[in-house]
Amino acid sequence: MMLEDNPELAEVVRELVEVFPGGVDDADYYPLLVVLSDVLSERNLGVAVHAAFGLDPHVARNEAADACTGGKPARRRIEDLRSRMTAKGWSIVDDED
Repeated sequence: MMLEDNPELAEVVRELVEVFPGGVDDADYYPLLVVLSDVLSERNLGVAVHAAFGLDPHVARNEAADACTGGKPARRRIEDLRSRMTAKGWSIVDDED
């Protein structure tokens, strides 16, 4: 999928790069996957993580599924990350709430 064909996904990638200019660290990775799972389809999550951080999209999708089920990070860690992301310019929200 080309990001040019999906302006919403391109915006997610742009904001991820802005919020995590040095890439996402291990402590924030799984909470980030949960945050992204709230706003992106499984496929688009893989595309976004690959485009923003160069990570394997298939691995990211599998790890996101794990993060959202059995291996889910603590709610506090997810909310802390979401707050830090918002403070750095993250504006993508789940519009289905």
